[in-house]
Amino acid sequence: MKSIIKILGGFMLSIGLISCEKDAIEPESADALFSADAKGQNFNNGMINSYSNSVVLQWNEVLAQSIDNSLPLPAESKIYAMVTIAVHDALNNVVPKYETYALDNSEVDASGITKKNIHSIADAAVSQAARDMMVQLYPPSTGAANAKLASVLEGIEDSELKSRGIEIGKNAAAAMLGQRATDFPLIFSSYYGGSEPGEFRVDFMPFLLANPPIWPEKAAYAPNMGELPGFGILSGDQFRDEPQYPLNSQEYIADYNETKTLGCVNCPMRTEEQTEIGAFWIESNSSSMNRLARTLIEQRKLDGWEAARLVALVEMAVVDAYIASFEGKAYYKFWRPVSAIRLGDFDGVDETVGDVNWTSSFFTPPTAEYPSTHAYAGGAAAAVFKSFFNSDQLNLDLISPYYLPGVERHIKTFSQMSYETAISRIYIGYHFRHAVQVGERQGKELGNYVFENNLREIKKVL
Repeated sequence: MKSIIKILGGFMLSIGLISCEKDAIEPESADALFSADAKGQNFNNGMINSYSNSVVLQWNEVLAQSIDNSLPLPAESKIYAMVTIAVHDALNNVVPKYETYALDNSEVDASGITKKNIHSIADAAVSQAARDMMVQLYPPSTGAANAKLASVLEGIEDSELKSRGIEIGKNAAAAMLGQRATDFPLIFSSYYGGSEPGEFRVDFMPFLLANPPIWPEKAAYAPNMGELPGFGILSGDQFRDEPQYPLNSQEYIADYNETKTLGCVNCPMRTEEQTEIGAFWIESNSSSMNRLARTLIEQRKLDGWEAARLVALVEMAVVDAYIASFEGKAYYKFWRPVSAIRLGDFDGVDETVGDVNWTSSFFTPPTAEYPSTHAYAGGAAAAVFKSFFNSDQLNLDLISPYYLPGVERHIKTFSQMSYETAISRIYIGYHFRHAVQVGERQGKELGNYVFENNLREIKKVL
């Protein structure tokens, strides 16, 4: 992260547009860019506010259409983060409004950029950065990315600014790829786990049984993801706190019986709404939160800089939640409900009656149980949204197009969204209540940290 000036106050929304009649007093140099008028307003705000969110959102949609439901959730979250942050970095090397992650913008010369021509350089920068990231990170998207790049660039008149924008985009992508060049791949690997009650094992993972022979023997997915460097956090263990409940505790017994009763295929005790919530939120966090961000960008009419920053912060928080939760999973190595319930008669606890045929209502992911990644990422995204808009109010009808097409849920607050995302994992049999409670709490802490310490508005000391 390239932090330029530490922000002393909280986030402030960009000031209002400067009228077109004031084009003549727009800055001619990088130094003038940060000069302030008598009211302390930066002249560059009007120019940035004049840049629409259109091309940023177009690329966001191309990205979503290319990778949603095409990859394991952790890998998808990492691609979303890297592409959207690179787009943010590209814009902020056109005109430095916010801190960047990989491409330093402390020496940017924004001379010659005005309200009238900002789209030429900014659209080119955004498009080139997004295209270069997509083809590198997910080669199957190359055709769509190349077509979109050609379409955008053809609509920009050839000029020095267009060429400069293309170069900025290339540099932003290269800087991001360089920043993460030492990351290990996220893949399936053999995981033999433990054999004692409470220890994670992959013996009863129906997902793997349903997909032979693609996976290696006793495969778990990316069990070492928690060792990756964070994007906006210091380390994967930064927010780790209490351990899971002991098997003989009343808390664990209550959690066990709740998931056994509500999380199985066709559980008779699960209500229709609980069933709906479980399926509605099963979609990957990076996909659902990206779609929500896109909706809010349009609804609340954010400019291009604000749009790129919001999406980048949300996806940064989501991927960091994956890293942090996977660190916890590797540390605690707790078993999934499908293992716990099938072996309930052999765990040494009389109150946990087993069922050798119990199966979660969706295929259980081949990762350890505690804490819940989904709850972690939902809490992190909700915290970013709340901080960005300085409000918990959402009031939207949300959809889940991949699993419950045509079904809408009215979500009043970001907190409700976070809660439903977390609790849904009980209703599909993936988690015990403690895992989703701790995951959501840690996720909110992580999201607040990411927002307060990354991609902040640049303040110039005058």
